[in-house]
Amino acid sequence: MTVTTTPTLGDPRTEHGRRWSFTWTATSSVISITVALFLFSWLVAPGSVSGSAIDSLLPFAGILAIAAIGQTLVVMLKGIDLSLPGMMTLAALVSSQYAQDHGTILSALAVVTVLAIVVGLVNGIVISVFSVTPLVATLAVNAVLMGAALAYSGGTPTRAPKSVSDFSLEKTLGVSNTVWLAVLLVVVTVFATGYTTWGRKVVAVGSNERTARAAGVHTGRIKISGYVAASLCYSGAGVLLAGYVSTPSTNAGTSYLLPAIAAVVVGGTALSGGRGNIIGSAVGALFLSQLTQLVLSLGAPSSTQFLVQAAVIAIAVGVQQLDLYQITPRLSRKASS
Repeated sequence: MTVTTTPTLGDPRTEHGRRWSFTWTATSSVISITVALFLFSWLVAPGSVSGSAIDSLLPFAGILAIAAIGQTLVVMLKGIDLSLPGMMTLAALVSSQYAQDHGTILSALAVVTVLAIVVGLVNGIVISVFSVTPLVATLAVNAVLMGAALAYSGGTPTRAPKSVSDFSLEKTLGVSNTVWLAVLLVVVTVFATGYTTWGRKVVAVGSNERTARAAGVHTGRIKISGYVAASLCYSGAGVLLAGYVSTPSTNAGTSYLLPAIAAVVVGGTALSGGRGNIIGSAVGALFLSQLTQLVLSLGAPSSTQFLVQAAVIAIAVGVQQLDLYQITPRLSRKASS
């Protein structure tokens, strides 16, 4: 008699333990290198870690962290989202101009939310249903979004609503509101990915889509939901960016794509998909923000920051490829022989 078994997602308790072990290791690593960076900055460029420098750094780090969290969700699904710049830019421009034209920020935020959901749905459907490579699909969507943002604004950005600017610029308990919002998003996303069935399905689809499908997971729905969640993160980051800079440019989100990907990789999320580290991505955003500030403080041209960010991605990916659990026994055998 032949017994047929159906694959499952595994024992939740076992998976939870493994996930926390991975998260703790990756998080402790990125926190260590971030602390080391701040100490190094204090030694070579004390001005880059002064009170005023930190005050100007944290809001941008918070905005980058929000964008990086969205990118982390997509990378966990073994994808990548290059529509981040377009969604951030469109959200920044639409929230500003729509609020000015109609006199209410709530309606502007509602419009931005609907746009983000539509963009996420388009990304997810094109990738999951039509099997288009995420790189190609999201790059095409980004081009459409950048064109739409330019057409909507007419090439002339509008000043952000006062309420959004006040929220982005003000502090609560001495910390920028954008940072508090980023922390709240980290808590919500960590719970969603680590303590819910949806989170386990995201990990399963990212690790092995075929096995997840055999286990009864609607992989297409999970992918679509991931891209929608990511798009909502980008739109939120774009609105906050508009408020902080007061008058967003027509390419406001362009400079956030590479840092967001770098923050995800530095935070310990592998580009090969599967388990992700939301906390690590947020800390990685702080690391990238301080690294950029240090480079500029040393008098290097602004173009150098892109070279530094690319180098950080290359090094982080290289480190992820090293399997210490396999290397250590090999080194021990060689030493004993």
